[in-house]
Amino acid sequence: MTEDFENIIGKIGGRDVPDVGPDFETGVWSRVSQIDRKRLSKGRNGLAAVMLVAALGAGVLSGGEVAMANSGSDFLSDGSDYSPASLLQVLP
Repeated sequence: MTEDFENIIGKIGGRDVPDVGPDFETGVWSRVSQIDRKRLSKGRNGLAAVMLVAALGAGVLSGGEVAMANSGSDFLSDGSDYSPASLLQVLP
């Protein structure tokens, strides 16, 4: 089996390797950058689409509701027992 590997390696080693241009590495990194930009833009576009659908859904579902003001008072701010003077035990 090792003889087969040696024969294969010998055949590969005998081939002429084409010259690599000086701008090859720059081209590779440029292509990687393009692929990464496309991937990120797809993610951003998908996120924007989800946000748009959620906003439109919330608008449509809440658009028919009648707005009503709450006339009831808040129990934390009602009465003199929650006033700053009574909490600090200061006589008015």
